[in-house]
Amino acid sequence: MTAALPARAGGGAPPAGPHTYATPLRAVDRIEALPGGPGLRFLLYKTVDVRDPYMAGHFPGLTLLPAVFVLEGIRQATTALVGAEEPLNLVEVRSGRWLAPMQGGDEIRLEVTAEADGGGRWLVTAAGARQDGTPVAAVKVVLGERGAGGGLPAPAGGPPHAVCVPGGPDYTEILDRLPVRHPMLLVDRVEAFDPGRQITTVKAVSGSEPCYQAMAEGLPLSRYMYPRALMLESFGQSSVLLWLSTGTARGVPVAAAFRDCRFAGEVRPGAVLRHVARIDRLMADNVFVSGQTWDGDRCVMTVGALIGSSRPREQVDRAAAGAS
Repeated sequence: MTAALPARAGGGAPPAGPHTYATPLRAVDRIEALPGGPGLRFLLYKTVDVRDPYMAGHFPGLTLLPAVFVLEGIRQATTALVGAEEPLNLVEVRSGRWLAPMQGGDEIRLEVTAEADGGGRWLVTAAGARQDGTPVAAVKVVLGERGAGGGLPAPAGGPPHAVCVPGGPDYTEILDRLPVRHPMLLVDRVEAFDPGRQITTVKAVSGSEPCYQAMAEGLPLSRYMYPRALMLESFGQSSVLLWLSTGTARGVPVAAAFRDCRFAGEVRPGAVLRHVARIDRLMADNVFVSGQTWDGDRCVMTVGALIGSSRPREQVDRAAAGAS
């Protein structure tokens, strides 16, 4: 039997009212405690709602919960339960598999286990399903207190140079190719483009973005750290632009899996992120991409593997499947 967590200082579900740290949306509707286990065990519930910030711009006309917002929900729920003075952040995404679409109106239930891993870190595993019992996600992540991620080894070649190569997609072509719109469009410019091989894109982090608009007054600078879930989404959109240049992506491009993603450092409003994404392998309707994200000369994210899958519309949109 499960029981609703009582409201307590630093615990329970994320509180209503102004946000106390930057987040794209309230990714948790409620939390229920589960007995047993050496760490925390709980159920996390979230109903996919087109009225949530960012959602209207993600696949307009087809409300789909971005895979990265599942990671954000795990972060928010664990932060609330451990009572950390500062919000926990993604340190690693060891693995994440996205098994079925999460559409508008779906209630997603994640069963989560979080165990302290030392040094202000928590090892978190989660498995999720829709209300009809269909599995939707299986995730292993490491969350950490501020500074728990340490640094990342500098990738070979160092940070990308700020050069714009003619022939890459311009902003109107980005709009034509990506199934996202403001405010979910997280690619501002293509700086370098080797079709089918590598792309360098730019995302400027603005203080006017929705992740900052619901924040309470008087918060310290640390609370304005750009959500790492959005940074990973921005990298994913850059990867889709590169994938589309191969001509092998037919249907709806969706995230199928993440592996070995690591984060370090703090990104705040005013930063200019540069993503370098490379195609490692193409296989049937799937693409395997790796790369890095830089803030100036700091490497703030490495992606071991992002696996994209191109699916027929009727596999993604249950309403379309019913109509056919």
